Order: sequence, then structure tokens, then C-alpha cells
Amino acid sequence: MKIAVVGVGKIGQRHLNIWSKLEGVEIVGVIGRNPERLKVVGNRHGARTFTSIEELLSEVEVDAFDICTPTDTHLSFVTQIAEAHKDIICAKPLGVTSEEAEEMIAICEQNNIQLLVSHTLRFFPEYANAKEQVKNGAIGRPGVIRMSRGVPYPSAGREWYSDEKRSGGLFLDVGVHEFEWIQSTFGDVHRVMAKHVKHTEANGRAMEYGLVTIRMVDGTIVHVELSWAETKFRSSFELTGDKGMITYNLDETNPVILDVHNDGTSVDWPQSMLRRDPYTRQLEHFLDCLTGKVEPVVLATDALAAIRIAEAAKKSAEEGQPVVLSEGGQKI
Repeated sequence: MKIAVVGVGKIGQRHLNIWSKLEGVEIVGVIGRNPERLKVVGNRHGARTFTSIEELLSEVEVDAFDICTPTDTHLSFVTQIAEAHKDIICAKPLGVTSEEAEEMIAICEQNNIQLLVSHTLRFFPEYANAKEQVKNGAIGRPGVIRMSRGVPYPSAGREWYSDEKRSGGLFLDVGVHEFEWIQSTFGDVHRVMAKHVKHTEANGRAMEYGLVTIRMVDGTIVHVELSWAETKFRSSFELTGDKGMITYNLDETNPVILDVHNDGTSVDWPQSMLRRDPYTRQLEHFLDCLTGKVEPVVLATDALAAIRIAEAAKKSAEEGQPVVLSEGGQKI
């Protein structure tokens, strides 16, 4: 499988490291805007470097593109690649808006190509196992679900994350992980209510916090806590039903914890002690999808549904009123 990676930031480099180790994969090109970084990354992986999709397509054979760029660039890249009839892997969230995501899905369907979206949470064993347990009735009838995800506020070099026009903001960029998993586990969303708080301290340090309350079609209540106010990556869940409870807290895997504010430019990632971390598992799955061995566990329409939940949360926080989604997560 001939793979080209678009983007040489933290996510792009992480994917390149994984692709370079997978059997049957040839990295035929890397596309980036920063000439110095592009040269370093290309040399590291022995891959040719390009500054545009058009340039790469004119010079090398490629089967699929892996888009690892800011969210506001996805529509343009997906359109170019789809019109070239090449399969696509795209970072989450699929688009800044549901309209963008719909357009990407439509153009990929028109050109009969695969559009795989990197919702990595499905490949974390804790979340995958919890979903299976819920589906198998381990907690009985789901009642109240609590989920939390938090990272430090985007720092220097990562400002685009906090620009809602580029990333969609806290509810979309951070919350879309939980929103996709929730709908895949508990079914369709009926109503969304949200609060959103932004605060800047005297020293200029910014923080954001969001609380989303979701009522599912089956009556399950879900509370999702989202934060850009942490000292490091945090995630947890508490899944409660009439027969039992499943809990998970990332911090409980660390016997000694030191929290300090980090003003560096690195992107925070959840840590894994697995021999094959969730990111490797995800790209292995995508490779199997591209070669026709399996069907994707996350459909592009699932990614679209998650964006619609995030949009509902944003609208609710702005208006101070609940937002109702029709059954099946259709457009507001």
C-alpha cells in the first residue's frame, strides 16, 4: 500500500512513525508547508517531500492519503484527493462544521473512494471493552453516564486549536471524541444542554471549561465534562446502570503524579503501556480497510453525527437553552 502523509506536525509525525513500521506499507511522499521541518521529516523516513497534493500526484504513484492537518484545511484536501480518486484517511474532527463534513462525505461517495476518520478512542482497549460490556448487558439498563476529558490550554505553536474558526473550539475539537463514542455505545441523541466558561488570569493564562448534558433517545442521561484548564492530559468515565457500574480513570494507572503547568509547544497525548498502542491499532485497522479485509469500525457518517452533537452543545451554551436533535442524529 503506497501511503502519502499530509502534514508534518505532531500528528503527522506520529502517523509517519507508525506507517514506517507496518508491513506492506510504503511511504511515497510527505506534504508540508514548513520547508525546514519538511526536509527533516522527509529525511528521517526516507520519503520524498512535496508542497502540494498536485505536485505529489504528478510525480509518484499513491494509493491513499493520510490527512494530518488543522481541521479547517480538511475540506480542501479531501476535495482535491477525492477528485483524484484516491482513498483518504482524515484526522478528527472531519470538518469544522457539519456542512463541511456532509460535503466531504458526498464527494467521496461520488468518486467511490473510502473516507476513514481517525476517531482514535475506539481503539483504546478501556473504551472498546467498556462498550462491549455495555452492549452485552453488564450494567443492565444504562442510567447515568459521566465522562471527562481535559488537556492544557493550547500553548505557543498550537494557537489554532483555540481558534473556533479553525478547530471548532472546545466542544468540537475535544468533545468530539466522547460524542462519537457515546452515540456508538448508547444510540441516538435526543437533546443537548451545555454550559461553557472562558477565563483569563492576570498573568495571561487562559482556561476553558464545558459541561454537556445529553439525553439519549432511550432515556439515558450522559454528562460530559470538557476542559482546556489542566496541567496534563486527563480522561475518565463512569458508566452506571440498574445492574452495575464500569469505571475508568487514566490517573489511576500512575502510582506517582506530579502536576505542573507546561508552557511548551508539545501536544498532549494519552499514554499507553500497550505493546501496540491505540494509534498503531487504528492505522493497522485502516490498512485492513484500504486493502478490503475489513469494514471500518467508524463510518464517516458516525464522524458527522459527532460533529452535530458538538454543534448542538455550542448552540445550547450560546443561547442558554436545550437543543433538540431528531432521532438518528439528523441535522438541527
